Amino acid sequence: MYLRDCWYVAAWDREVGREPLARTFLGQPVVLYRREDGTPVALEDRCCHRNLPLSMGSVQGDNLQCGYHGLTFDPAGTCILVPGQSTIPPGARVRSFPVRERHRWIWIWMGDPARADETAIPDLFWNDGPDWRTTGDYHPVAAEYRLLTDIQLDATHVTYVHPDTLGSDAVQATPPEVERKDGRIAISRWLLGVEAPPIWKVAGGFAGPVDRWILATFVPPTGCIFDIGAAEAGTGAPEGDRSRGITNRTSHFSTPEGESSCHYFWLFARNYRLDDGDLDTRLHPGVHQTFREDVDAVEAQQRGIDARPGAVQIDVNADKPTIQARRLLASLIEGETAAYSASAAE
Repeated sequence: MYLRDCWYVAAWDREVGREPLARTFLGQPVVLYRREDGTPVALEDRCCHRNLPLSMGSVQGDNLQCGYHGLTFDPAGTCILVPGQSTIPPGARVRSFPVRERHRWIWIWMGDPARADETAIPDLFWNDGPDWRTTGDYHPVAAEYRLLTDIQLDATHVTYVHPDTLGSDAVQATPPEVERKDGRIAISRWLLGVEAPPIWKVAGGFAGPVDRWILATFVPPTGCIFDIGAAEAGTGAPEGDRSRGITNRTSHFSTPEGESSCHYFWLFARNYRLDDGDLDTRLHPGVHQTFREDVDAVEAQQRGIDARPGAVQIDVNADKPTIQARRLLASLIEGETAAYSASAAE
């Protein structure tokens, strides 16, 4: 089951152009392209004539032409041309999905178009803000999307999954504070007077102990947004003075493809040493390695789940953030499903 009345990330802005891009979201094949003015379009990836994927066709002006018999559809999904005849058959249309371009990503609304609310797209100002330097990537992942949410919100995994970049025993010794508020979940950890993990030593040049912060926000259905960093120990970071430290922001969004596969989009941003290309060379490979290790871990998890369906899983104290996130998502899906069922019964 999926939450449908919400925004999912469909693609990086750079991925969508004048050539059709085929992707599947929530089990629904979709084709993405841009109009002549650059506005993104998302249509059902199926010609209503003989079901050839429209992604196998070509963009003509603002429209998409099927590669089988030339039927042409406008951005609203309406067939406007059937070669060889002057009339358009009744019902000759495909579904069009609301899309918006924001913060370097293309967002898609897979639910009721009438309920598409642009203000519900999270504010990720660091993704494209002039005061931030970024790197990011896209991964097709052979695992169920909630597994990515789990690993991102569970900071204790870094000691074992990322020993060369973020590994630190201090995380296990610092239980998180978890709060549900305004339809989101906030998770915070402050690690005071600890050794900086390898990647922060590269980024901040720390030689002595630091005060670290890991501040996460879960934005249903899949968003995991982080404010993370470190400062020289005792210089006031917990009270709000980060002047002796480094601040990084990361954005993680997964979009379900099917029951055990998803699309994973992430971005890492920093607001310090913006003109230091050498730091990019030393820092970014470790960032990419870290999030690739997350993908490897959840894909291995999925293989284990598939091999032992229904096997009992235990919970431990460190699971509190992930359990809360799953409960919130489940309640939203349950409420949406009930609302749609009630509407259909009227």
